[in-house]
Amino acid sequence: MSVSILLTDSDDHAIADAAALLDGWRAETRAPSELSGAVGDPGVRAILVTTDDPSLLRSSIEQAHGRGIPVIVGVRDETCRRRAVELRAEEWYLMPATAEEIAARVWSAVARASTSGTTIAERADKTEYESMLHDSLTGLPTLPVAIERSRQLFKERGELVVLYLNFVRYSKIEEIYGWEKLDAVLETTASAVRDFLDDDDLRASRVMVSFSNDDDFIFFHVPARGVAAATDGEITEMVTRLQRHVAGQIETAHGEDIAALFDIYVGRAHLYYNPKIRLERVIYRGIREAQNASRSLEQRERARRVNDLKTAIRDRGVYVDYHPIVVASTREIFGYEALARGQLRTLRSPEVMFDVAAEADLIWELSRLCRERALEGMSTRLEPGQLLFLNVDPHDFADPAFSESEVSEPSRVVIEITERTAIKDYPKFRERLKAFREKGFRFAVDDAGSGYAGLGSIANLEPDFIKLDISLINAIDTNFIKQNLVQTMVRFANDHGAMVIAEGVERAEEFKTVQDLGVHLVQGFFLHRPQSASSPIVHSVAAGR
Repeated sequence: MSVSILLTDSDDHAIADAAALLDGWRAETRAPSELSGAVGDPGVRAILVTTDDPSLLRSSIEQAHGRGIPVIVGVRDETCRRRAVELRAEEWYLMPATAEEIAARVWSAVARASTSGTTIAERADKTEYESMLHDSLTGLPTLPVAIERSRQLFKERGELVVLYLNFVRYSKIEEIYGWEKLDAVLETTASAVRDFLDDDDLRASRVMVSFSNDDDFIFFHVPARGVAAATDGEITEMVTRLQRHVAGQIETAHGEDIAALFDIYVGRAHLYYNPKIRLERVIYRGIREAQNASRSLEQRERARRVNDLKTAIRDRGVYVDYHPIVVASTREIFGYEALARGQLRTLRSPEVMFDVAAEADLIWELSRLCRERALEGMSTRLEPGQLLFLNVDPHDFADPAFSESEVSEPSRVVIEITERTAIKDYPKFRERLKAFREKGFRFAVDDAGSGYAGLGSIANLEPDFIKLDISLINAIDTNFIKQNLVQTMVRFANDHGAMVIAEGVERAEEFKTVQDLGVHLVQGFFLHRPQSASSPIVHSVAAGR
């Protein structure tokens, strides 16, 4: 009798024991990077994947499904589970698991896959059909479903209100924290919206995502019989309450910094049924009208924020939080990063504040104010020997008001090069840095591994500190690719007299991992949250190596 092979990327003994429980099976282990290439080996009847590297997981599943081989995914947390479901794995289980449970999952996956070609085609059609019905990420019904559910109600009532919810800064969350964080935020958003509707006068509304895996939502509201459609004023009041509710849920689940990036602009279209016009066409036109209205509101809101920013610059309406940077081996304070915040709620997030400044051509003015406010806290916030990490965009070096003589104690200041825009002329830029270095300033490359802050920037700027982007640190304890990248960066820094800072450390497991990898300095909510200039000073360590 031929042996059936359970191909896996894990050396977990429970997997081998599980294969032994299945009559005529045995487990074979490959490195995660080699798994997809071994799917076609003779005797492979199923694969069990435990890697949490998205690209390796996707490749393995695609190769297996291309050969009609079922996939079981061992997941470590909710993020991994969502990814397994999204990639259509036949089965998943939460690690660690017993051999009996793993064997049951393997058997179930194989049973699902052991069908005729016709049945496989039917399953593919069913999967495609299900994806048309509900968004796999949020669980909300999709647009075709919502139209069908509303069709008869629209005809009977004769009118329909379409609300388009434009979550304008969700792309910024993805840009800063990565797609997995945005997926988690979208799940929280969808759950919060459903909870809100259950308690609101509009609970009879149909809600759906605009496109599968997109980050905008649409409401269909068919007024109840004998009840007038919601007015603009009522819609505005409802949106205000919805915004507070969703923002509160996001802050609870994901923290204040992400909640600060949450904003809704809602466009409205009031539709009337006309039997001469195809109903679907009426609704799609209404969606476009509501979407355009939300964008119009966004443009007006941007204009208001520009005025808010001009007022903030005039009145010095910016405050600074100081976020401790600690020595990984001792947890003692090494220095502080100055984080500028707008006093107005609309400008609380620095990402929002600088986006508005870029639109209004006020980057230099805002940067000057942020530097001034940050430097003011050196005497009250920092102990002798501690360093102040100051965020500076490459464009600021072209500002005539920004010079190496701006700081009284340059040896205590680290200029973090925050590349919102690319550096186009490195020779000229290095000449400006040289003047600052000669005064005693040190430099850090911020968000290394993200956007423009790649290896080219590190090689060209020769920084004293390399700050690893939060996307590299998030879940690093379960991602060997990230661990290898960070380890390589630490070796590079050691060879060139620099120090590596891991930012965004939020869990004990992440902290332990970066410690083990030799990272010199750590910053994140697991150790300290940002503190205002009036907060008590905590224990420090000398800033030299």
